[in-house]
Amino acid sequence: MKARPLIIDSPSLQSLRQRYLSATFTLIFWTIWIFLWTPLLTLLGWLLGLDLVFIEMIELKGYRAIIADFGLFLICVGIIGGILGIWAAYNFFRFKDLERRAAIRPVNNPQLAAFFKVDPQTLARQQNTQCLSVSFDSLGNIVASKPIEPAAHQTGNP
Repeated sequence: MKARPLIIDSPSLQSLRQRYLSATFTLIFWTIWIFLWTPLLTLLGWLLGLDLVFIEMIELKGYRAIIADFGLFLICVGIIGGILGIWAAYNFFRFKDLERRAAIRPVNNPQLAAFFKVDPQTLARQQNTQCLSVSFDSLGNIVASKPIEPAAHQTGNP
C-alpha cells in the first residue's frame, strides 16, 4: 500500500477565503524571514560603506541632483518610446493587409536535382543512402558524393 503524503497540496480544492488566508500568512512569514536577516544585511552594508551613501544622499541632500536628472531621463524615455510607437503604428498601417508569412511551397525532386545540378537518379540514390559524403567546389556546386559505411560503434551494432 502506498503511503499518502502528510501535507495535502491541492489549492484548487480550497475556497477563495482559504486561498486569501494562505497568501496572507505566506506574506507575513516571508516578511518575518526577511526581517531576521536585517542584522546581517546591516553589517554587510556597513562593511561595504553604505553608511557613507546614506550620509551623502540623505543627510547632505544629494538626492536632489538625482531627482533633477531623473526628470530628464523620463523625458528621454518618453521621446524614445514615442518614436518607437510612431514607427510601430506606421508599420501596422503599412503592412496590415499584407500576409507576408505565407508557407513556402515544398520542393520536389526534379527542382532539387536542377538546383544542385545532379541527375535525378543520382539524387534518388543520395536520398536513400543512410550515410553520405558530399564534396563541393568553391562555388558551392556538388562535385562528388559517395556512400560511407557507418562504423559499428557509431550505430550501436556489436
